[in-house]
Amino acid sequence: MASMLHKEFIVLRTFILVYLAAAVLFITQVMEVNGPPAFMSLLAFIFTISTTAHEDKNNSHILLNSLPVSRKEIVTAKYVFHIVFGIVLVGIALIIRAAFGEWSSETALWQTAISVTVIVWFVSVFFPMYFWLGPRFVQIGMIVFFIMMFAVVPTVYNLGVKHNFWGIPDVVESFSDTLLFAILTAVTVIFLTVSWLISVWLYERKQF
Repeated sequence: MASMLHKEFIVLRTFILVYLAAAVLFITQVMEVNGPPAFMSLLAFIFTISTTAHEDKNNSHILLNSLPVSRKEIVTAKYVFHIVFGIVLVGIALIIRAAFGEWSSETALWQTAISVTVIVWFVSVFFPMYFWLGPRFVQIGMIVFFIMMFAVVPTVYNLGVKHNFWGIPDVVESFSDTLLFAILTAVTVIFLTVSWLISVWLYERKQF
C-alpha cells in the first residue's frame, strides 16, 4: 500500500502544495489567529472532492487497475491519504495558533479531536457514495455541499443558538472528558471500518 500512497502524493502534489498554501494564508490572513482549527475541515472536504473530480477527468481508475495492486489496497490508500492530509491541514492551524495566539492544552486536544472526527466522518460518507454513484455524485455532491455549507449549516447553527442547541450541550457536559473522548473515538472507528468495508465491496464489483 506504500506504493499507492506514494502514487497519490506524486499525482496530487500540485493540489497538495496549493491547499497547504491556502491553509496558511487562510489562517494568517483571512481569519484571526485565534480562529478555530476545526474550520480546516472545510478545506479538507474541498480537497477530497476536487482531487476526486480531477482523477475522474483523467480516467485514473483505468491506470490504477492495470497496476499489480489489489482493489482493496487502492481503496485503503484513498482513505488513508485523504484522512492524513486532512489531519495535516488541522495540524497547520494548530501550530499557527500555538505560535501566535493564546493557547491551552485542553482546547488543543478537543479542537483536534473534533476536527479529525469531522474529517473522518466526511471521508467515511464520501467514498462509499462515490464508489456507488460514480462521477455524477462528485458533480452533484459539490453543488449540494456548498449549498449545505453556506445556506443550511448557518441556518441550523442560528436555530441551535436560539434554542440552546436543544439541550445537547447539557447532556455532553454530564459526561467526563475521558468517557466522552472514548465514546467519540469508538463510534468514529466503527463508522470508518463499516464505511471502508462497504467501499471495498463496491469497488471490487465495479467494471472499468
